[in-house]
Parts: sequence; structure tokens; C-alpha cells
Amino acid sequence: MLFSLLLAVAGTCSPEQAHYVLRDDSAITARFLEVPATPDWPAGLALRLHSARSGSNHDFLPWRGGSDGRLHLASTSDVTAAQWHVPGPDQPRPLGDVEYIGVDQDYNLLADLPQRGAVAPVHFLLPDLREALWYRAPDDQREATVRQFFDRDRCDG
Repeated sequence: MLFSLLLAVAGTCSPEQAHYVLRDDSAITARFLEVPATPDWPAGLALRLHSARSGSNHDFLPWRGGSDGRLHLASTSDVTAAQWHVPGPDQPRPLGDVEYIGVDQDYNLLADLPQRGAVAPVHFLLPDLREALWYRAPDDQREATVRQFFDRDRCDG
């Protein structure tokens, strides 16, 4: 067990193998799922947030903000649904966009978004997540959460 925890934090782990827990709110977890890579969504990944409290999932596609250097996640529908397809860049986003800040084990900022097969961030922060899950969600689907880092707790595979 200790070895797998050390490997999850310090070793090489691809995003699609990484599992994360929201610090101070372990009911919220995250993992990256493989999706088709396109010119608009080149990462080939979607971030899935799962709430153990409500059982709900929220999926987001990584995108680069352009010349400002900021990194973002665009809300999308359930990427595991049979009818899901990679959306166009201007299609509706159920929960809007959230900023993404990835860091390594020493909390150095990572300049790039997670990419399929690359090294996963050890921690990441979604500063707008609380706003997205509470104020942008329909009233009956609101999810209370804290503004805190997601910490990689294991590496599957």
C-alpha cells in the first residue's frame, strides 16, 4: 500500500491512470477519461468529477486559452454516454468553463494541459469549480464543494 501511494505521488503516472481526491472534501473525486482527440480538443482526455454524496458526475474537456497562457476546462455532457460525440468549440457548455491550474509535487506550475499518455499532474486546482457546481447548475443539481486542490492519491494500471 505504501509503495502504491509513493508511486502515485512521485512516480510516472499518465493522466488516464491517475485518480484524485479533493482536499478537505473526499466525497469529490476526479479522474481523466480517454476521448477522441480533435483539432479543437487535442488532449484526448476529459476530466470526470464524481460526487459520492449525490452520485453525480460532471465532465470537462481541457482547452488552452490562447495567448494569455491560461488553461481551462469546458463543461460537456456525459462522455461515456453512447450518443456522446466530441462537441464543436462553440457548442453549449452545461456548467460553462473553469480555469485549470496543474502543479507538480513541488507545486511548480505546469504550463500545459494534461495529455493522453503524458505525465499526470500531482495536484491541480479548479478555482471556479465551486461557482460552476453551485451557481451554474440547475437548482436541483447543485453541488456544494470547497475551493481546494485535488491531490493524486493513486495511479491505477
